Amino acid sequence: MSKTPKISIIIPVYNQLQYTLNCLYSLMKECANYEVEIIVINDNSTDNTLETLKNIPGIKIINNTTNQGFLKNINNGIKLSEGEFVLLLNNDVVVLPDMIKELFFVWENKKNVGAVGALSIHPSGVVMEAGSRLFSDGEAINIGRLASLENPHYKYINKVDYCSGYCLLLKRYLPDGKLAQLDECFLPAYYEETDFCMQLRYLYNLDIYYQPFAKLIHFESISYGQEKNSKKQILLDQNKQKFKNKWALQLSKNHGLKFKKHKDFLNYRQIENAYLYTQDVLQSDNLEFYINEQKLGKKITILLKEKNFLTDNQIELLQRNEIEILYPYTTNKGKSRTFFKIFKRIIPGFQHLKTKNIIFKILHKILR
Repeated sequence: MSKTPKISIIIPVYNQLQYTLNCLYSLMKECANYEVEIIVINDNSTDNTLETLKNIPGIKIINNTTNQGFLKNINNGIKLSEGEFVLLLNNDVVVLPDMIKELFFVWENKKNVGAVGALSIHPSGVVMEAGSRLFSDGEAINIGRLASLENPHYKYINKVDYCSGYCLLLKRYLPDGKLAQLDECFLPAYYEETDFCMQLRYLYNLDIYYQPFAKLIHFESISYGQEKNSKKQILLDQNKQKFKNKWALQLSKNHGLKFKKHKDFLNYRQIENAYLYTQDVLQSDNLEFYINEQKLGKKITILLKEKNFLTDNQIELLQRNEIEILYPYTTNKGKSRTFFKIFKRIIPGFQHLKTKNIIFKILHKILR
């Protein structure tokens, strides 16, 4: 543990020791290249968590004599941390290689960053969360939930409404010098990180980024999420209403209605400056053109007939520059998404189509 850490990793725990140990073990290699402090907050666990943690070198233990809950533990952890950055992390995750490096990639290469979240993978091997979206009624949805990891819609860096607090990298101090803190009106839990990301976006004009190259496995609801369903739903409903009341103006002005079907919801929908390029006009020898167009404020999507039309390095270069690269793939249910199926599905979301195909141009006019 560093005496002058760049990053403070805050991990609240309540029982479930085996998950905590898995999490800490996965962090060992990740932390080797950074000045890090790991703060584990034992929230009055009733198993042998505390006794075991005391035998692990290199971590700072905060031991609660009463149960405080996730929100308060995070706030207390930030108050006691010393890093320039804070990484909020659940104990029921396994960090995959280079996750911290990739989270910092966004901070180092993008402007106006407020917080960065990772690609969350379910242990069964599907997407759990690729960032999250909010709607005008305060409802939230995890983007990509249960999608195939091969689905190209979730493979590029992009701005989202918020990322969940089980993995969120932020600065310890806000731009005005205030210490980053979750709003305790949402005690004991739910909507607190959603609200924090809204503060970053609307009070400080900062962006929330989803970083697909930063990956972790999330077992979900192992410790703090094990309330009885009825209690959990009551808390969700109460805090959803608090959240909606607090951000009513911003929600009504900047967030649309909830979609009826999952297929109707894609990241680029309702964006006025969205451009779709099909492979027949793609200048593969001049990728800087698309990167520059993106930097000018255009939302660029490129649809390929075959993934191997570009090299993996070319695709990654574009994805790291917030350009969506789509190509045929197989869903987690074994269904084939062909070039034409993808085109037909996404074209209503684009105002601008760049193609030489006359049929596609006609379909664009009809479906728009």
